Amino acid sequence: MEIINEIHQRMKEYSVGCDYIPLKISIKVKPPIYLNNPFIHFDGLISYLCFREAVNELFYNLPTESTIDISNLQLPIKQTNDVYHASVGIYGDNLRLYRDKLYKRFTDKETYKLTHRQQKGRIKTNQGHFKDFMINMPMLITNHITFYANADKNEIKRLLHHLTHIGKKTSIGSGKIFKITITETDEDYSFFKNGNIMRAIPSSFKLPILPGMTFQKATYKPPYWDSTKATMCIVPRNQIKEAILNGKNI
Repeated sequence: MEIINEIHQRMKEYSVGCDYIPLKISIKVKPPIYLNNPFIHFDGLISYLCFREAVNELFYNLPTESTIDISNLQLPIKQTNDVYHASVGIYGDNLRLYRDKLYKRFTDKETYKLTHRQQKGRIKTNQGHFKDFMINMPMLITNHITFYANADKNEIKRLLHHLTHIGKKTSIGSGKIFKITITETDEDYSFFKNGNIMRAIPSSFKLPILPGMTFQKATYKPPYWDSTKATMCIVPRNQIKEAILNGKNI
């Protein structure tokens, strides 16, 4: 309980710059990228980096029995109502989609994780923390991801300096970032660009309904995993689905 109170206090005291300007963020990555969601949300990435910075060393001692509410954590991104001016990631034109199998097995490399008592007994690999498993995951082959935002350029540059990988399963080297380029744009493309929706926008915004718009129940702000906050939204085009329909997968 003491740790949780300290975490909330640090988040409350955390502050970032607010010199907002329209930005384009280009990230060059080493494929593959593993995902469990069609979208990579830029405000989700920044909220992770801000939270890690805000709580400092406590980030590595987070409680496992409860979740931390980060919805009020200050981010260096402009907001309209409670929606951040931050797009989802736009994958490069060379996007291809595969399905990969990932395996986890307990080996002698994990023995350092064992308690003294566990080291004297048998390790159960059919249940619990050391359970062996195989999972199928979508694997993206692309070397470039682009985001748009209306944000504080200096703060974004500083935070992204600490981002080394993107996507899931980064511990096995996937999604390694080679280069991040941040440039200013003449317009704010975080919501719309060339007639395309660039992020989930709640239907409460009362936008004109245009041909081709897709509506679905979705979350529209961090933490995106919290489905209890899902509401009807206009959502961006699903590049993963398009890749499947266009035969860019095996």
